[in-house]
Amino acid sequence: MNNQNIINKNKPKQLKVQNKNSDLHTSYIRCVFVDEENLYLSSFDNSFSKTPLNDINKRKSKKYQSHTKSLFEIRKRKGEDLLITCSSDEKIIATDPQSGKKVKEFVGFGGKVYQTVDYQNRIYGFGESKPKVIVCWNFETTKIIKTIQIQDSTMGGTLVEESGKIFAGTKSGMVLVIDAESNKIIKEFKAHDGSIMDMRNRDGIVYTSGGTKDPKIKSWDSTSYQQLKTYEGNEKGTVVFRIKWNYIISGGNTSTLKIFDLETTELLYTAELMSQCWGLDLNEKYIYAGSSSHLQWIKIENILETYSPSNNFLELLKNPKFSDFQIFDFPVHKFLISLRCSKEASEIKTILQNNFTKEETFKFLEWVYGKQFSFSSMMEIQKIFDKLEIHDLKTKTIQSDLIKAYSDEDSKDFSIIVKDQDDEDEDEDDDEFEEIKVHKFILFSKCGLFQDFFENIQQETNKVQDYSEKSIESIEHFIKYLYFNDLNLTADDDPQLICEELEDAVEYYQLDKDSNLPNCLKKIKHQFNLI
Repeated sequence: MNNQNIINKNKPKQLKVQNKNSDLHTSYIRCVFVDEENLYLSSFDNSFSKTPLNDINKRKSKKYQSHTKSLFEIRKRKGEDLLITCSSDEKIIATDPQSGKKVKEFVGFGGKVYQTVDYQNRIYGFGESKPKVIVCWNFETTKIIKTIQIQDSTMGGTLVEESGKIFAGTKSGMVLVIDAESNKIIKEFKAHDGSIMDMRNRDGIVYTSGGTKDPKIKSWDSTSYQQLKTYEGNEKGTVVFRIKWNYIISGGNTSTLKIFDLETTELLYTAELMSQCWGLDLNEKYIYAGSSSHLQWIKIENILETYSPSNNFLELLKNPKFSDFQIFDFPVHKFLISLRCSKEASEIKTILQNNFTKEETFKFLEWVYGKQFSFSSMMEIQKIFDKLEIHDLKTKTIQSDLIKAYSDEDSKDFSIIVKDQDDEDEDEDDDEFEEIKVHKFILFSKCGLFQDFFENIQQETNKVQDYSEKSIESIEHFIKYLYFNDLNLTADDDPQLICEELEDAVEYYQLDKDSNLPNCLKKIKHQFNLI
């Protein structure tokens, strides 16, 4: 049984395609890749092009011929400034993006290579070969480490780094799970009717997309292999998709590009391209889509609504830093445990340790800290929910609990002391200050600035003075954002002041790089005509 969300009936908003350009590449665009400075395009010929993002309208592209036949992938190797390309010429090639010179060449696949995956000092190749194989090379020596025999050709793969598992999708719709340490297949399961076209991983959840027979995008628990959610996809086959912030952006065998809410599966936006889209990538400003021989792009800021991503505190689970409680021998956080269970931490500890095993308790704690579970996995710990009297599981999320916590002034255990910037009295002894109450957990779990503060203070404290020189109004809205993951202003607020003062908040407070605060500010600017 799938734990599948009901798709919202709201009509998706149509996004404007801002620019069209047919001169960056001369033939059908197959792959699109963008890094901090450059846009890379490859096609069904044997070349790829590199265009500086700041010169994209001037069409100053360099063209490189690294292969002898059609390219199927172009990307950067993780942690290295090397471009990885693969092709129907049976090769994988690593190229220096500055000079365009070939650095390494991996041979021996025996057929078309559609996609590659990095794992530590290795690289894996997936595609159509005779005999049918997945090949693992040593990246430094370029020598084959292992040839894994399989029953069907693979279309691509993705790595779940935390577990060391590689998930490979086949032409028959099967997913092969490979233990990267032993290079052995440890699990197979059916994901789609027909070919799996693309695969991605996000926070231990594997996403797959299908071809014409089963074009949906589906998500899978990488531990239990149970299906979690289903997204509509592109009607005639979802060839390519990307996950960014709380969105899935998908393209395929129609001219409609689609954007889904990652958490609810709702189709939020569509954009009409010139033709079908087989190449897609995005950065902080634009979605880039290859449509026939044209590159088209959409401004991220045109996505005006802000859909709050689900909070995930899994990195804090079992991490003794900042923990203030233990259940069995797991370091945990009283605030989050009590918030999610609506009981005192000591009572929760007693119930768990007296009635359930250590393994059952840890699985429950993963739910507390934000892990998504399949329906069957939730049933395995249903007895814990029943014992703790947690009954509202369909509507109870970390986000809803944090919003509830924001209004609970009595439980807030930390204060930020903010100077009134409108106080014109030059005598510092007469300065006016305001105390903003907040939960300490919220600060250190979401802001690197406060993590550093709590880690380096010499003695316990329940307050700190703010030195950001931002107004009380802006800091209050920032603190509220940490709970709501959104900015909502009223008629009494000064939107221009708040937008100006929070412009550098991601950097100043050291928020996560995928923070949606910049998009919240863009929404406010559009709402109040500040752009």
